[in-house]
Amino acid sequence: MMPTRGALTRDGTELVYWTWPGASPPALLLHGIGNYGRYWDLFADAIAGRLQLVAPDARGHGESGKPADGYAPADFAADALAILDRLGIERAAVVGHSMGGLHSISLAARHPERVQALVIVDASPEPLPHGAERAQRLLTGRPARFADHQAARAYLERTSPGYSDAVYENRLAFAFREEDGGLVWRSDPAALKRIMSGRMPAEDRWYALAGIACPTLVVRGTRSNVLSEDVARRMVQTLADGRLMELDAGHNVPLDRPRELADATVALAT
Repeated sequence: MMPTRGALTRDGTELVYWTWPGASPPALLLHGIGNYGRYWDLFADAIAGRLQLVAPDARGHGESGKPADGYAPADFAADALAILDRLGIERAAVVGHSMGGLHSISLAARHPERVQALVIVDASPEPLPHGAERAQRLLTGRPARFADHQAARAYLERTSPGYSDAVYENRLAFAFREEDGGLVWRSDPAALKRIMSGRMPAEDRWYALAGIACPTLVVRGTRSNVLSEDVARRMVQTLADGRLMELDAGHNVPLDRPRELADATVALAT
């Protein structure tokens, strides 16, 4: 099912979001750094209307505005709440992947009245060095421009091998935009650098986790280069109502295992 595009402006920054119709409760989907709201397309297909879905393009990403600053976790949380308010959603299940998972922790800790249940997908208070270095390298060292779709797809397949054709086509459609006959990234390099340099200290993330009371599922890809098994188990022990699900996946669990993640989200949220 194709989602509907919506937009609003908060503090001068346009925020684009995508909605899929479905049953209650609504679920807010927060993507990782360098991605976009339509990253969740495969997950939405697997949800198949069992939940209403809302997936923003985070500021600095996708079709949303790219201001010079305002990339602290509190800014992303305020954006998400503005979108929920626009849609008349009082409380939502929140599913956050990677950067979006860290933002979902912040959202649930600061605004518990708005979060019914939480799914933290391969996000870590203490990321593994290998995954953090890889993200830094891919996001700051990527080519700025590609001559055509074929060149962009070849780059994606080389740097992120092993995905389905549907995943590469999704990335081509939504990670890039056409400019002067070629393709350029939608996510803003300056925004990505600000996000990576402005991350919360690990102790603040652990403190936020300890303050979350709603039912929370920590999802880890067993081949993740970001979230270690040890840290995932500590997260579950730190949460008031935490549980762990491990899936045969890399860091991008929503792309590798959309069906299992969708089923687990529905089970937790309903």
